[in-house]
Amino acid sequence: MEGKNFIRDLNPITQLYLCLFIAVSSLFYDYRYTAVLIVVMIAIAAMAGKAGEFVGMWLKSIVLISVVVFVMQALFLPGDTVLWKFWIFSVKQEGIDNAVTLCTRIMGVGTAAVLGIKLVDVGKLVVALEDRGVSPSATYVIMSTVNIIPQMSKKMTVIMDAQRSRGVETESNMFVRAKAFFPTIGPLILNSIVSAEERAITLEARAFSVSGKKTRLHTVADTGTDRALRVVFMIMLAAAVGGRIITWIV
Repeated sequence: MEGKNFIRDLNPITQLYLCLFIAVSSLFYDYRYTAVLIVVMIAIAAMAGKAGEFVGMWLKSIVLISVVVFVMQALFLPGDTVLWKFWIFSVKQEGIDNAVTLCTRIMGVGTAAVLGIKLVDVGKLVVALEDRGVSPSATYVIMSTVNIIPQMSKKMTVIMDAQRSRGVETESNMFVRAKAFFPTIGPLILNSIVSAEERAITLEARAFSVSGKKTRLHTVADTGTDRALRVVFMIMLAAAVGGRIITWIV
């Protein structure tokens, strides 16, 4: 069980405010500002004890996407200033400029999203949202949507293990993998339908649809520090956006 940690113990709404500030403010400034934000986010992840998970997911998703986008933009956007040319490919200054701008935004927003995924506990977020008057039906949809991919991934792993235990080859070339993959779709879909029905029965057994005040096993604290931090993040976001707008006007 994880011990006390200031970053992890923040109210999930406060964590969302932090990620919102980083994502939105990164849209208004250049790559230098975003580079500083990325360093700050890595530091925050490290303080939360999530540095390894955060950096691993960031490299395999946001960095990879940014590299692909940069190459495509640099090679195929039209322009007059050719910096490098080989066969039918040419890198133009205009393509580089557009690639840097677009990848800066992808890195800023995407890295903030990865940080949010690693920091925010969905269960606590659902409780915090319900405390603020959000309908339990809406929070259930949020939780189900977030958990659907991990749940299906686990079920797929179980089904593939069962196939291997029956002697089905699943670890060879692409064609063998495809041949083994398609027979797992049927059991996966049926399993998902049965699980959905079981969850519905469980929710009804816990009086999910009954009106009136409900008790909770767990509560999420909303401390004075959380409220102060949310105000600070909003002021910082307003200052960042306002400063950029003033720069454009001047």
